[in-house]
Amino acid sequence: MNNESTITRGQLFFLILKFEIGVDILSLPYRIHLISHGGGWISVFLGGILIQLIVLLCWLLMRRFPSSSIYQITTLITGNWIGKILIVAYIGYFLLMGTSVLVNAYGVINRWMLQNTPRWAILALFLFSSIYLVRQKLRIIARVLVLISFLVIPMMVLISYGLKEVNLLYILPLTEAGWSRIISGSDETLMAMFGFEFVLIVFPMVEGKSAGKLKSTAAASAVVVLLYAFTVFICSTAFSPQQLDLMPEPVIYLLRSIPLGTMDRADFLFLPIWLISIFGAICGYYYAASYGLSYLFKQKDHKKAVPYIVIASCLIAYLPQQQEQLELISTIANRSAYFFLVILPFLLLALSYIMKRKEKLI
Repeated sequence: MNNESTITRGQLFFLILKFEIGVDILSLPYRIHLISHGGGWISVFLGGILIQLIVLLCWLLMRRFPSSSIYQITTLITGNWIGKILIVAYIGYFLLMGTSVLVNAYGVINRWMLQNTPRWAILALFLFSSIYLVRQKLRIIARVLVLISFLVIPMMVLISYGLKEVNLLYILPLTEAGWSRIISGSDETLMAMFGFEFVLIVFPMVEGKSAGKLKSTAAASAVVVLLYAFTVFICSTAFSPQQLDLMPEPVIYLLRSIPLGTMDRADFLFLPIWLISIFGAICGYYYAASYGLSYLFKQKDHKKAVPYIVIASCLIAYLPQQQEQLELISTIANRSAYFFLVILPFLLLALSYIMKRKEKLI
């Protein structure tokens, strides 16, 4: 495989880290508070355990076909016709997930930064910049996204200023909501951490043995769990339960309430950093969908497929006019992830054992 089409395990770590920290970091403390109350940070750790189990499931499938992505694997196991149907389904899934992130990002930008800017103008910025980056070779994309992933550090530093406002009494008693609700709250963490599925595409393009690839993916997910738990803990202790009930995006409210030297609005510093980070996550989904489309039509690379994927995503994000329709996109994307990341990989793994189909393990 051409070196420009491969990435290192270190790059894989930063890519997964980048993709898993998305729009939901702003709203997760609120959503998880409505379910788990003071035990929200416990729900995050429980969700992290589930994420690791799903990562392990995907790895068990991928290690049986070390030189194939999920698109090739579906054909190898289910045959040509069913395989093509599943390929189209996965392309649609990645396209929908990228659109969901784009829609949510637009919502935040419209509410907090550019209230009077038309939607088409904001989407156009994402369209042209995404096409330019995603058309590049994988290693170039990885280098850019690795740089972007380091923006997580200033984001968490700004959030950590909330330690000045901590009041532990706000989260007591920890099990006020009951263990059943704390466990069910882990579902919010799952939806917030989607992004690790990028490994289903780039697994054969990562240098090294399959065990090392698992370690990189699992380590990145573990770090994200810690960052999310820290964010939920800060917001849950900086605001009273009654305040959190009224704050759909408590991270931004937290930053607005903390003066940072001569800057009265720390959120004006945080949001541009966050926006660049979100751009990386969107490009990851676009690359996955473009790669699948190029494989489906037997193109030698993904470049020609990129404009079709990005334009389709922006059109889907632009057409809905009501907030309920925009929220429906995210709901469908998040719920379909359970099928494409849990049910389908499990079925493919079971069929690979039943039909005794695999490649040489490395």
